[in-house]
Amino acid sequence: MTKWVPVLFGLCVATSAEAAQPRRFALLVGNNQGSGDTVELRYAESDVQKVAGVLRDLGGFRGEDLVILLGKKAPDFTTALDQLEARIAAEAEPGVPTTLLFYYSGHAKQGQLLLGPTRVSMAFLRERLQRSAADIKIGILDACESGAITREKGGRRGPSFLFDLGDQEAAKGMILIGSSSEDEASQESDELGGSFFTHYLTSGLRGDADESGDRRITLGEVYAYTYHRTVNSTAGTRSGTQHPTFSYDLKGQGDVVMTDVTTGRSGVRFLEPMEGDYLIYDMDHEQVAAEIQKRPGAERRVALPPGSYVIKKRLPEHLRMVRFTLGPTTNYAVDDQVMEQVDFEDDYAKGAGVMARIARERPRPGLRGALYYQGFFSGAARDQLLPPLVLFGVGVDAGPVLGATLGLDLLLGGTNDQSLRLQSLDIPYDFFQVQFAAKLLWGWTFGPVRLEAGPRLSGLYALRTFPKDDQLQSLKQDFFGISPGAEGLVSWFPGDDQDFSIGLGGRLGLLSFGVDENRLLFFGELGLSLGYRL
Repeated sequence: MTKWVPVLFGLCVATSAEAAQPRRFALLVGNNQGSGDTVELRYAESDVQKVAGVLRDLGGFRGEDLVILLGKKAPDFTTALDQLEARIAAEAEPGVPTTLLFYYSGHAKQGQLLLGPTRVSMAFLRERLQRSAADIKIGILDACESGAITREKGGRRGPSFLFDLGDQEAAKGMILIGSSSEDEASQESDELGGSFFTHYLTSGLRGDADESGDRRITLGEVYAYTYHRTVNSTAGTRSGTQHPTFSYDLKGQGDVVMTDVTTGRSGVRFLEPMEGDYLIYDMDHEQVAAEIQKRPGAERRVALPPGSYVIKKRLPEHLRMVRFTLGPTTNYAVDDQVMEQVDFEDDYAKGAGVMARIARERPRPGLRGALYYQGFFSGAARDQLLPPLVLFGVGVDAGPVLGATLGLDLLLGGTNDQSLRLQSLDIPYDFFQVQFAAKLLWGWTFGPVRLEAGPRLSGLYALRTFPKDDQLQSLKQDFFGISPGAEGLVSWFPGDDQDFSIGLGGRLGLLSFGVDENRLLFFGELGLSLGYRL
């Protein structure tokens, strides 16, 4: 049986300590929009920013050599690729290896990258990478059916690259990686705040893929790590297991490094005896920064930029969590003993996007101010009993109760100089109404919009006086009734913190009126509300 040995590939050729430092160029493309019947993605464009941050912080990429396209179309992509290729050809120096990295996150279908309504053929992309002037070309696609780009060069599913070490020349050629096979979906995770594949790709590049312990992450290491973690994490999802694929066409050999964790001045250290699965959450950007599988016996370091973070460790009965801040040169040492015990429902570090969504979905105490217009459907009721009113109100929200928000409302309204029409009489009167209501609203969230609906029960007190009629000045007519009904509310959360909302609401109610005769009166209310959740 022929023996093959895993080779560690990456972005710089390090055949000797004196080897020239390579020049690295990257084109990073993300588009949340697809075309036709594709569903809008949540995290494709933010995943591009994650990859860019890792390459800039730890991969040795200069800022001017990182080209980022977000939400652009095919002509923009072609232009950017042409311009970057021209720079590679013009700025290459003799003896200095060059690398071109292309990363895409978005929709793909039937061998096409979907950039909004436009498309780019994977065959075209593969051909452009193949004839690039760069020494090493790396293409990474995080998209459904992205394994199609690896097919023609013998692409395969698998945890690692295999390569013959007999050729001692510096590596040159092309490596292609797809996040899924050509007939599989690539999946996003609200808990992780991004796609499974890119989450593990960036987490591995920040240090968790360092199997050798030398703090330099090679492409072989990070691909093997990303492959295993993606397969394991998607095995139980509704869409099924996702298998990354790869192909390569390389000549030569070298220890090719993707990222160097030692270049990061700030980060997190997991000491030798520690063991378990840890998740590091970036509080400033509300996204998962890294996920670490720590085994005892070796220290592990994860390079992270300065900022506010939370580390959590999941145990069978609860979480262990700790908040901390990284300065420009801080290396925080994780200690299980100082981490606080937290119930699962009190987890204060959620995945990117989840914190905002939970802020809308999970009932929270809040205050509301509202302005409603009330009108009874019966013309006789409006003329003789309960005139149309503008109601001003305040409300409080609490909960959860039966999985819903419990709301309590107080509404006041009145009108003067109304006319009571009784046969030939037209009697002026003033009218005042107080309404107290309780309701349960269940909700559904769609991006920054939340729909809520549920039952409502109100108590309605009405008072009519006749201050301008000489004979009826001392007469007061009042009434109290119970009104069952229903309420619907559409709320928009315009801010990132999801505390403030603007709502449009509608209500239907039924009032049993039995002063002079028993009547069932239907009414409706339509209005606006402003809310703030504590």
